[in-house]
Amino acid sequence: MAAKIPKEGGSSGAKTKPDLENLLKKLVLVDEELDDVVIPQDDFMNLREEARWMAVVRVHTDRHFSNQPFFQKMDVAWGFAKKWSIRPVEDNLFILQVSCLGDWNRVMNDGPWIFRQLGVMIEPYDGIVDPSSVVLDHINVWIQVRGVPPLFRKEEIVRDMATRIGEVKGVDLYALGASGTSFVRVRMRIDVNKRLLRFVRLHPEGNERISFQVMYEKLPRFCDICGYLGHGDQECGDGVHEEGDKQYGSWMVAPVEDWHPQTSGVRGRTHVDEGSHRGRGGGRGGRREGENRKRPSDEKSERVQEDAGAGINQRSGAPLSITDGKVQPQDTEEMEVADGDAGVKSGTGPISPVKPPAVKKPKKVVTSGAKAGSSGECRQEQ
Repeated sequence: MAAKIPKEGGSSGAKTKPDLENLLKKLVLVDEELDDVVIPQDDFMNLREEARWMAVVRVHTDRHFSNQPFFQKMDVAWGFAKKWSIRPVEDNLFILQVSCLGDWNRVMNDGPWIFRQLGVMIEPYDGIVDPSSVVLDHINVWIQVRGVPPLFRKEEIVRDMATRIGEVKGVDLYALGASGTSFVRVRMRIDVNKRLLRFVRLHPEGNERISFQVMYEKLPRFCDICGYLGHGDQECGDGVHEEGDKQYGSWMVAPVEDWHPQTSGVRGRTHVDEGSHRGRGGGRGGRREGENRKRPSDEKSERVQEDAGAGINQRSGAPLSITDGKVQPQDTEEMEVADGDAGVKSGTGPISPVKPPAVKKPKKVVTSGAKAGSSGECRQEQ
């Protein structure tokens, strides 16, 4: 569904806000400043109703990014059924509002939502408090606890182990992946400011401790050195590390075929085996063993479909906008689509491909004194 996307005239860093409470304490207010605007109770309740299904959103990064690509990318990822809107409050802080319960449950309960390999944090908002005062430091993830024996597959025991990782939102004691592997799956809410946990342990009294590996389904970028989300190993410290320094890695990510069916963007893995890097320092774009290399045409299609967030038409260079849920170029009638060179006209169905203009063959001109068929100098005339 289409979003109302504000025009972006370039964003700047958040300005330092004055401390209002201290100002009110030290300043003497005049009568006009003390004159309240009274909102009747009924009107206030109506205003509260208008703030229903509203949230604040932030990307887990300190880097600057343009708003328009973010809006476009999330428009595709969220795939809302009804109209929605998003607007910036300050640099990397946005207010999102949806129009139905289904869209609200999707944005708040699904995920993790990821933009440029970085986690997108979302929290409910009442429309009253300062948006910048809302704490944004958690994302939702699915985890798998592998190797738990049937004797210990009890919800109370699993919840106790999982609370070491984060807030437990749901437990599936006998999840079965497409690979045929059975494991415990837990829906978690994890703190982006804490290290990822790799193992949980169980100690039946009078018996030996048992360790279980924790695997994550779809994660934002994380560091192989320190285990924190939001950066790669080349951005950790001075970025120079020995292979033996890596305490974390892609072995913590569960095989895609075993991911929960509701996991968004299953084919868009964000942390895979290291072999090449994309993005800035430490972002992984390598292939898993046995994975086929994509053809250039496939990569181009994915860029047009998924990362139209670049904000420009791949052919004409015109800026893109979102209208009726479709990414379209502004100030032009046609745009390129992923399945071929057929154009799509705004508000209509597919039209015939636009044929390129005929190219005139250059004339061969023989310089003075050279005979036809000789090796004399040639030049091209336009």
